[in-house]
Amino acid sequence: MTPTENYSDEAITLAAIDELMALPSVELVEPTYDDLAQVIRQALDDEFGSSDWDVEGGLATGPVCSGRFQRLEGRSVSIMSRTFDRPLEGDDWTRAVDVVTGVVGPEGFTQEFVVADQPGSHQTEIFGARDSVVRMYSNTSFGVTVESGCYLRESDRSAIEQFGVPDPEHWRLLYPDSTVVPAERVS
Repeated sequence: MTPTENYSDEAITLAAIDELMALPSVELVEPTYDDLAQVIRQALDDEFGSSDWDVEGGLATGPVCSGRFQRLEGRSVSIMSRTFDRPLEGDDWTRAVDVVTGVVGPEGFTQEFVVADQPGSHQTEIFGARDSVVRMYSNTSFGVTVESGCYLRESDRSAIEQFGVPDPEHWRLLYPDSTVVPAERVS
């Protein structure tokens, strides 16, 4: 089912559950994105020389898990790598974009969008499947963020397998007339 205005909120959420259940858990895909962020950093170090990267990562909520996924408490993997020792300008910025697109293109990140490109402020986003994105920026620092699409946590997947929805009690509050979760299952 493709969610449209003709479907109820509950039907759209059920379709989103089906979509996310067809995917692995966020815990299973996290290492893939960690590895991609590492390969990007290494490729940039190979091109520009070694840098002192500050890396922050983990599971996040945010816009990628909104819309049809908003009631499911989905998560995305977000790995932010930045360095304060080399903001990039001019040809260096262009080379950095080329290096990163060369790394992420074969991984399915092919839709490039320039957000800002002026002296002292550059940002390019490269989109992949399922709302995944690689964001690059350079201003007072240089950074690259790798973010996955929306996935369910393993605990939510287990609850859905058991009850049909992530949290039956919460589901009843959201959809009091729902027939998805029998009343005797909620207590």
